[in-house]
Amino acid sequence: MSSKALAVPLIRHVTKRGYAQAAPAVRDVRVNSNVLSNKTFVAAVDNGSPVTRVTIAFKAGSRYEPQSELGVAHLLRSSAGLSTRNASAFMISRKLAQVGASFSASGDREFIYYTLEATQDNLDVALEYFNNIVSNQEFRPWELSDNIPRIKYEIATLAPQVRAVDLLHRGAYRRGLGNSLFVSPKKINSIGSESLQHFASSTLSASRCAVVVVGNNQDKASIVAQALQLPSSGQAPSEKSTYYGGELRKEMGGELAHVALAVQGAPAGSKQSIALAVAAKAIGSGPVTKWGSDNSPIAKAIGNVGPFAAAGFNVSYSDNGLFGVVLSVPKDEANKAVKSVGQFLKNPSLSSEAIKAGKNQLKLQLLSEADQGSILVESLAAQGLYTGTAKSPVEMAAEIDQVSDSDVSQVLSNATRTKMSMGAAGNLAFVPYVDEL
Repeated sequence: MSSKALAVPLIRHVTKRGYAQAAPAVRDVRVNSNVLSNKTFVAAVDNGSPVTRVTIAFKAGSRYEPQSELGVAHLLRSSAGLSTRNASAFMISRKLAQVGASFSASGDREFIYYTLEATQDNLDVALEYFNNIVSNQEFRPWELSDNIPRIKYEIATLAPQVRAVDLLHRGAYRRGLGNSLFVSPKKINSIGSESLQHFASSTLSASRCAVVVVGNNQDKASIVAQALQLPSSGQAPSEKSTYYGGELRKEMGGELAHVALAVQGAPAGSKQSIALAVAAKAIGSGPVTKWGSDNSPIAKAIGNVGPFAAAGFNVSYSDNGLFGVVLSVPKDEANKAVKSVGQFLKNPSLSSEAIKAGKNQLKLQLLSEADQGSILVESLAAQGLYTGTAKSPVEMAAEIDQVSDSDVSQVLSNATRTKMSMGAAGNLAFVPYVDEL
């Protein structure tokens, strides 16, 4: 199972360089896929949309960073769209603007996604520059220096909930999946063009690549993949990440405490990951109606502690996962609220009605991806890199229907036996430590 709702990390960082975007007109999401002789995964959904979306994804997320160059994946995705061997950054932006195309680069702990959106009439012209952006990157020192203020701004404006989840991963995995999505401000200037070029050459390779097209046929996807000028294989380390369970805290002051608590989850593509995704929705993610009360199981467990926001989450990776709750609460109420969440995670109790509601909410999210072409195309790319196949949202919704109450109960029982991890940011004066839960 590998929709982004099930298998891709909760927090992704997105960098966009583009000028136009048209609304999708999705009619069908039948997926055709295969693996080329160079081990590149290709897939296509020919749904008749007037806008074609092309995503080229690589196994080049932060988990593959060398420990001596942590943050290089952040700089790589932030450098997308800069000058290449064949075109300057100005030329790329101008040409894409002239044909009404939009380009974006995004990334998570597993993958980096390069996505192009263009109308059918102008697709071939846009693909020419898209190919250059992906396979002919040239990291010029003066352009990287000019990009530093934007990176610092991105880091400074991170939401505290994002920081809490990032700290949670570091506490849970230490290295690999524990590597931060964001470069440390102290290390920005120490990662130069040579480091970026080496990381790109070791990770942006044909055997680590997936090409997905939504709004055109599979032949077009194969043509895009074969036109890429990539090394046949990369040398990036691919060690499995071990779940240790730990805690990291960042005192930031303010009136709120933001805490992410989790236990070990399940890897992407497994039946357990589907059941945990259902459980995360069943736990609750805030009021269902605007301005309404939160009657979810996690809200009831926290009780009357003043205004708060709590949501269950499940993130699955190629070899591991996390299942837990993200909580934002006034600092004075943090002790009681965090302990309540901790007790709930140790002994989760979900009724049949809650599980049924969780399944319906998860199916709605998956099927809504078909209406958002940019989400669908990246979801299919993630599936291809995780499992070597791709399923449509309709097919995955059918798999969710097959999840039983006993499946959810069993997977929760197994997950809650593992050591708990915590990441916390904000005013932590009254936030208990994980061993006090």
